[in-house]
This record gives sequence, C-alpha cells and structure tokens, in this order.
Amino acid sequence: MGTHHSLEMLFDAAQQEQRCAAPRTDTDIKAVSRRVHAGTIQRVYRGLYARKQYWDALNPHERVRHIVRSLALQHPNWIFCGPTAAIMYGLDCSYRFLLPICIVAKPGVHVRNTPQLAHYAMAYPETTAIGGVTVTAPLRTLFDCATRLPLRFSLAILDSALRKQIVEQPTLAAYPHTVKYARNRQAALRAFSLADARSENGGESEARGVLTEIGYPVHDLQITFPCLTHPSRNHRVDFLWVREDGTKVAGEFDGVRKYVDPDMTSRQDIRAVVMQEREREHCLEQQKVDVVRMFYDELNRPNQLAAKLEAKRVPHV
Repeated sequence: MGTHHSLEMLFDAAQQEQRCAAPRTDTDIKAVSRRVHAGTIQRVYRGLYARKQYWDALNPHERVRHIVRSLALQHPNWIFCGPTAAIMYGLDCSYRFLLPICIVAKPGVHVRNTPQLAHYAMAYPETTAIGGVTVTAPLRTLFDCATRLPLRFSLAILDSALRKQIVEQPTLAAYPHTVKYARNRQAALRAFSLADARSENGGESEARGVLTEIGYPVHDLQITFPCLTHPSRNHRVDFLWVREDGTKVAGEFDGVRKYVDPDMTSRQDIRAVVMQEREREHCLEQQKVDVVRMFYDELNRPNQLAAKLEAKRVPHV
C-alpha cells in the first residue's frame, strides 16, 4: 500500500492534537477504508479514525477524550455532560460509562439516543471549557452523574472530585438544593452526603457505595493503628466499623493490583506481599480489630458479600 501524503498529514495532526482523524475528501475516505481493511487504521467512532498502534497504546479514558475533542471540533455548539464530562475532568469514572458520549439537549426537543450518543435535557447549564471542549460546570456534572448512575458508580466520581480539589465539601453539600428542576434529587442528596476525599481510588469508592446499598455503611475510612512489631510503622485500614460492644472491624478492599502492580508491591514477589498482609492482619487482631477482606469482583455479588460481612458481625443498618 503506497504512502498517501495528505492522509499521513491528517493522522499526524490528529495525534499531535490528541484527537481522532476525520477524513473529508473522497480520496482520503477511500484510502482510510483500505487501511481499515488492512488493519493499520481503526474506526473508533462514527466518522472518526486512529492509527491502530497509536489507539491501542491509549487507556480507555484517553480514548474517550480523543473522541470528544474531535466531536467538539465538528460540533462547536455541543456541551458535553454527565460521565463524559467527568472523564474530561479526569475523574474516576467506571469503564462501563465510556459510551454513549453524553451531550446537553434543550428540554422538550425530541432527540434520539443511540448506543454512541445520549442527550441530557437541560435548559441553561453552567459550562466551562477544557482544552477547547465545552463541558458542564463541575457541580452540575457531579449532580447529573449522581442522579443518573447507581450510587456505586457516582460515588467514585464524587470522591475523586473532592480528592482532586475540583470542588470543596461545603459547596458540594449545598449544591443539590440549588437545582430547580431535577428528577431523582434524593439519589443526588444521598451520593453528595457520602462523598469523601479520603477515599483513595475508584475501587474503594465503589465498594463504599455497594456497602451502603446493602445496609453496611462504613463508619470511617483510612484509619491508622500502630504496628506492634515495628514501632515506626502504622497499619492503615481502608474501612472501619465499630460494633455496639466497642469492638472494631476493619474492611480491607483488594483490587488485584496490590499483588501485580510493581509500584504497589515495591517490586517484591507475590508470596512476600501475601506474607506481609497476614502479619498485618495478625497485628490488628491482637488489637481487637477483626479484618474482613473484600475483592472487586464481589461488588457484583452483593448477597454473597453481605453474608461475608454478617459472618464477621459487621454492624448492619
């Protein structure tokens, strides 16, 4: 396949601007089609393309940002909102909400949602620009995520907004009452009241959301206990519950990352990491703190998770 200079320039410019390429001329469209067939170029959204090798190297959130920057060029009047805006802010949005791309629609105007594009009815949303892309203002973005997504997923977005200091807690708490017309306001009030900057990552936030929904809301998080073996060390637990008799249960949330990510394991092998975890658990138990360990895949099996918590006498609402 010969080189096609205008096409190479098109893809080079797109990559430089961190967006997708949108071929316009018949010649370019035909050349792109041949390369898609050959497997060197990938169609990533309707009318948008990227070099396969380049696209494969991007993480899923960055891929969404590339698509959004391209759509913003094609549709300068579009306002991106909901999970799409959350991704543009760099918040912890679950991969389940990468698509559809969410944009604002005028109330009362009939628009068809597709698996690729969803419309949120809003009259006059506050907006801001991120690198030339118009998105709903942070608080409005968080509110829309809280009213439309299950608590498990909206909480991850809210926690990360506080952690990244995109919004502040008092402003966050007051906001749901200021939105005039809103469906599902109760869901927003609940999510906004639970948001906590101390949550360290999206997985922990999702776990807190699920724990709340199954009746085991966390009493506190990121609490430290002294290490009895090494006085200079502390043990920090992800979640903490205090039973009526004053005894405590620590919840440890394990994404598998703890065992496979070299940054998390200080490059030790898995056996050493598991051994350390056991020692830490034993140390906590000596301080009358029971430990319940939770895994990410258990969040999809809430009944099983509830049975595990009940067995450990975790306080239930």
